[in-house]
Amino acid sequence: MRALSLLLAILLLQGCIATKSLQRENIQLTELAIDQCEQLQPQLDNLISVQEKTTKLIKRESDARKAMVSTARADQSCPELRKSLSNKTVVGAVEWAWVDFGSYQRAAKVRMDTGASTSSISARNITEFERNGKQWVRFSLEDDREVSLLVERFANVRQASEDNDKRWVVKLGIRLGTISQVAEFTLKDRSHLRYEVLVGRNLLRDLMVVDVARRYVLGKQPTGPDPHKR
Repeated sequence: MRALSLLLAILLLQGCIATKSLQRENIQLTELAIDQCEQLQPQLDNLISVQEKTTKLIKRESDARKAMVSTARADQSCPELRKSLSNKTVVGAVEWAWVDFGSYQRAAKVRMDTGASTSSISARNITEFERNGKQWVRFSLEDDREVSLLVERFANVRQASEDNDKRWVVKLGIRLGTISQVAEFTLKDRSHLRYEVLVGRNLLRDLMVVDVARRYVLGKQPTGPDPHKR
């Protein structure tokens, strides 16, 4: 009986020792986990801060895009804008025109150029002369017809590959569709180019809108002077 009691006492003592050892291990693991959490906390805080900044940036860009879209829609629906466009004639990148040189008229293909401030026409063999105390110029057209016109002024045109080019400026009548105008044209040998007449902003402004993806919007080659004139 005493032996059995002793054995039970030894077993209880071992159980207590094992329990305390397990408790110490659990405490050590808990302390280690706490240390690791404390070390990771600054990194976690930094990640949270970066995420908040990113979220704010995305929201700001989204608000800016919404504002731009709203502004664009407002511009498109603006009555004044629609009215200004409705008053203009849509023309293609290339059109037929009826050109009046005073003593001579004929049809010609013209190219629209919104980058040119003044319209231009091809002229060869240009010669200056005086008539009634005023300066005139005589030149040949692409069809070899010779015409003479009063010189309105001179224009200095800067070319990308050369110095300023001094050109004669004359006035010509031109009809594009139902639009008839008298406008200034510079004289320049354009025989090496595809189109002998170039229409610039001095003619396009307030009258026409150029659709560069289209051609001959105004119709086929005209066969005579403006039928609306009497």
